[in-house]
Amino acid sequence: MADTKIASTLTPASNQAGKSAAVRQFKITDIPSAMDKMSWPVAAKLMRHWFNGKPWSTPDGAMSKEVKDHDALPDLVYVESTIVKMAWLNQFEPAKAVIKELESVWDNPPARANISKKIKDKYLGSKPGTYPFKFDSARKVEEFGYSNNRAIKFGLIEKTDELRAALANFNIRVFPEGQLVVSADSIQLFVSRIGFYAEDAYDFNDSPDDNFSQPLGFWNFDGIANPAYAAAANAGMAQMKSDISSNPYISAEDSQAMFKEIESSRYFYITNSHFVKYRSEFGKGGDFQVLSDIQYKTVAPTIINVWNK
Repeated sequence: MADTKIASTLTPASNQAGKSAAVRQFKITDIPSAMDKMSWPVAAKLMRHWFNGKPWSTPDGAMSKEVKDHDALPDLVYVESTIVKMAWLNQFEPAKAVIKELESVWDNPPARANISKKIKDKYLGSKPGTYPFKFDSARKVEEFGYSNNRAIKFGLIEKTDELRAALANFNIRVFPEGQLVVSADSIQLFVSRIGFYAEDAYDFNDSPDDNFSQPLGFWNFDGIANPAYAAAANAGMAQMKSDISSNPYISAEDSQAMFKEIESSRYFYITNSHFVKYRSEFGKGGDFQVLSDIQYKTVAPTIINVWNK
């Protein structure tokens, strides 16, 4: 089965005229390979995971609104927790800055109230004793609840690097670990370290009230280009094709080879709508939640008084 091609308005004119029928037209399924060429392995793996996934059971096959809004947890089949690593995230300044900020606010009043409520809901009425308060995965934290969160967001005109291509807007969360002491008249959490992890909804679904589909950049087989460069490059390619066509000294065979080389370098404007169309046409492409591994940091011993009788 052939993959969905870019919208017909972007189909090269040479294809429409039958001049370069042998040219393999760029498709959205070629983007992961282009990312590999740019040395963006994490972004490429995440997109391939989407292409290999199955649509949701929702009417349009997209991630449910409840999961997207963090009002419900996705089934594990729609969770990917092996690709994104905190060590990779720490290569990027926006992520490093947010982690540093969370180090200073993991126990601020809202964070303390947030984690205290989660602990009280689960442990109030438990048998007196000491309980380990530890998590072995970001999913376990998601199930229980974190203490604080910060979002990383990108503007439309910001430069695209691998972090933006892989996760776009996403969250970094922080949570405490240690020992929980439950008595007849109190619950206390003795914190010894904190953990950080990234969370993201990987999908290509536009908001119903959006006036246009979210742009994902200008792509070709070699990677992404900024709008100005892509427009200039495409205009230059069109001029080259015109010059080749009007040159009587270039053989038909050589013209075909030149057209093929030019078309393989053409940039295409990609939006969320291309992925939505792909899912609709082929019944493939599964939205999923991204969870990273956990980065820990030892902190000075801290006592959180969760509850007193």
